[in-house]
Amino acid sequence: MAATIRSIFLLLLAIACASPVVRAQFAFETEHAPQLRVGDQLIVNYFEADPSVFETHLVITDHEGTGAVVNVLLYDLDGALVAQHSYFLPIFGKVNYNPADDIGEKAFKGTIRIYSDGGNVSAQYWQFYRDPLRSAFNTAIPASDARGARALLCQHFVSAPAIDARLVLVNPAADSAVTVAVTFYLDRGKQLTRDKHVIPPNGMKVLNPYIENEGLIKTGLAYCEVVGKGSITGEYWQSSAAEQYQVSLPLDIIPVRAKHW
Repeated sequence: MAATIRSIFLLLLAIACASPVVRAQFAFETEHAPQLRVGDQLIVNYFEADPSVFETHLVITDHEGTGAVVNVLLYDLDGALVAQHSYFLPIFGKVNYNPADDIGEKAFKGTIRIYSDGGNVSAQYWQFYRDPLRSAFNTAIPASDARGARALLCQHFVSAPAIDARLVLVNPAADSAVTVAVTFYLDRGKQLTRDKHVIPPNGMKVLNPYIENEGLIKTGLAYCEVVGKGSITGEYWQSSAAEQYQVSLPLDIIPVRAKHW
C-alpha cells in the first residue's frame, strides 16, 4: 500500500513540475476538444422538401431527462420565417417532426432552429428518397450548435462536374447579416480561391466548389471565417449519381487563424 501511495505522489509531482509548454499544450487540447452537438439552441443547417422525392424527419430528443419544451422555427434561404411549433418532450423522450408538412407540395430549401426551455436537447435530420432505387442517397446529420463560431473547417471537398457538392453556411443571428470569407485550398495547402459572401439574418448560403473554383477539377479543404462581427454554422454535402452515394457532414469549429494575407 505504501508503495502505491508513493507512486501516486510521484506521478502528481511530475505533473505539477511539468514544463509550462507541456501544460499549455494540454490546456489548449482541452479547450478545443470537439463539442458535443447538445444544447438549448440547435440548428439544422440544410433542409430540403419535395414530397414527390423525399421523406424527411427531424428527431429532437430530451438529452438529459428534464422534460424540456422545445420551440421549432423553419426559415427559408433568405431568412424569412415560414412555420413554427412548440413541443413538450417527455423525460428522455423525443418528437419526430416532418418539416415538409408545413411546406405543402412545393419544393423548398431552408434551415430549422430549435430552442429548448428547460434543458439540453439533441437533434438529427434524416432524409430518405421515396424511390427505392435511390436508397443509396439516404442520409442523416446531427443538428449543430446554433450559437455558431467565427471559423469553420470543411476537411474535404471535391470540385468536379459529375459531383453534386454543397458547402452550406448559415447565419444564426436574427438581427444582422454576416460576412464570411471562404478560402479553398488544394490537398497540399496551395490556395485556390478566396471570396467573401454576405448571408442575411437567419439566412443560408450554398456554395458549389466546382463553380467557386471556376471549373477546376480538384480536391482539398475549405476554411470559412467571419469577417467583422457575427458567427456562422455549416455543413458539407456530397453525392455522386455514377458512384451511388451521398454523405452529409457538419463542419468543424476551429480557432481563428493568424492572418497571412
